Amino acid sequence: MQDPVCKMEVDNTTQFKINYRGITYYFCSQDCLNEFKNNPLKYIPQTDLNKKIDVKIVYCRPCKYMDRALNLARDILSYFEEANVELVQGDKGIFDVYINDELVFSRYIQKRFPEHEEILKELGKRLQKSLAS
Repeated sequence: MQDPVCKMEVDNTTQFKINYRGITYYFCSQDCLNEFKNNPLKYIPQTDLNKKIDVKIVYCRPCKYMDRALNLARDILSYFEEANVELVQGDKGIFDVYINDELVFSRYIQKRFPEHEEILKELGKRLQKSLAS
């Protein structure tokens, strides 16, 4: 990983890190972290700020899973400004979550509903990867 302030290579185990807009940034020192805190937009390229991640939640309408889907969508949108969330009606007990068209959670496979935290963590990881590229 690269320190956004001084461009030095840092390990993700460093104690100097901050979560900004759902993305964790790592720093080589407290000085670089403080510099970033003073003006984060100076160190994040505009193209990175405009990157979006697409989330699709397919839910069973006859099963009345719409409230679950809406709650998950609300949590995603409140935490990630970069997320575009789409709700798709389905049937037969479906509750699937896709990130950039890749299935990341299926109620049928896991035999349970997703915990919001696990979806948020997966979004954070994928957004971090997209910003690194």
